[in-house]
Amino acid sequence: MRIIAVADTHLQEWQIPEKLIELMRSADLIVHAGDFVSFEVYEKFSEFDLVAVKGDNDDPKLEKLPEIAKFKVDNLEIGLVHKGNYLNIFDDLIYKAMELNVDLLIFGHIHRFVFEKIKNRAILCPGSPTEPRMSFASCAEILIDRKDVEVKCHLVQSIFCSFGGENLEGIGWRKERL
Repeated sequence: MRIIAVADTHLQEWQIPEKLIELMRSADLIVHAGDFVSFEVYEKFSEFDLVAVKGDNDDPKLEKLPEIAKFKVDNLEIGLVHKGNYLNIFDDLIYKAMELNVDLLIFGHIHRFVFEKIKNRAILCPGSPTEPRMSFASCAEILIDRKDVEVKCHLVQSIFCSFGGENLEGIGWRKERL
């Protein structure tokens, strides 16, 4: 299965980068970790097979979205939340992954790509494809094939906010699952 994970699009209307649209069209599932901002942008994302949570800047019409979502792909348990933290230490999110009993916790809110493995769990923030902070405009690709999991970072447009991310295209992680 091929998943494209995004977060923090922060758009009033559909102005998604063309590269991200191409990635989404070829994916089996889209995961959005909140802050669509407008209901109209959420509706456009909903044209894809979508798992999403609400963010802290979303239209009140999106109150129906859960704060936490959990789903399983093959043997991989995946959790989804919006708010991570404001620091560069992500232990609290690893504990959240343990609390939710998920192998991978996808989160948003910080607008930058993060991928870390701690205590046999992984956390992933796909960044923001439209408003990066101290980062680059990005999304994440997650490839799951039974026991194999691969995570890749994709730069989706030439927006860099105080960070030289040009060399990070395709950065990834591969792990054989137990």
